[in-house]
Amino acid sequence: MKTKTLLIAVILLTNIIIQAQEDRNKKFFIGYETLEMAMNKFQNFAGEVGYRIDDKNQIRLMIGEVNLTEAHLSSSWQAVAVDGDNVSGYFRIYELNYDRFFGKRKNWYYSGSVAYVHDKYDHLISDNMIDNKSATVGVGFGYQKMNLFGVKHLYLNAAFPFRYYFNDIPRQQWGETKILEHKFVNNIWFFIGYHF
Repeated sequence: MKTKTLLIAVILLTNIIIQAQEDRNKKFFIGYETLEMAMNKFQNFAGEVGYRIDDKNQIRLMIGEVNLTEAHLSSSWQAVAVDGDNVSGYFRIYELNYDRFFGKRKNWYYSGSVAYVHDKYDHLISDNMIDNKSATVGVGFGYQKMNLFGVKHLYLNAAFPFRYYFNDIPRQQWGETKILEHKFVNNIWFFIGYHF
């Protein structure tokens, strides 16, 4: 009887240790941003690295360096940065986010952020250009789904940040093209990645 009890206790303890190890290993994550990259023909890179502290808290660093296409900048449902044609650009961001999860399953979160943003816009038919660097603060919300498509450790993170630019880009007119103001800016990010 003692042997059976000891054997059951060892098996249970082993399972608990293995599960704790698996949970601990899933705290670090790295992901590739797919939406912004697809809209800009996958030019350069955008992604995130992070650490899930516990069920309710995580920190993430979003890093992006994207060559912005003329079609993306002038689209009324994508960037909404330019009203007109003949403007291409570049976008760099280093954004640190703190996410706080809520709800029964702890998939939804709200967040706060600080960032460094560098925006460049070039008018393709004149010498007009913008080269703007700014610190930002922001808030956002998002949804993170683990074991995406039943694949262990694969995740999706849909993030919707809103930022305030300390050094804003004022509204400008370049011939027939308008550069829209950048004071309050939002994005939609879709990261697909892996939890370690």
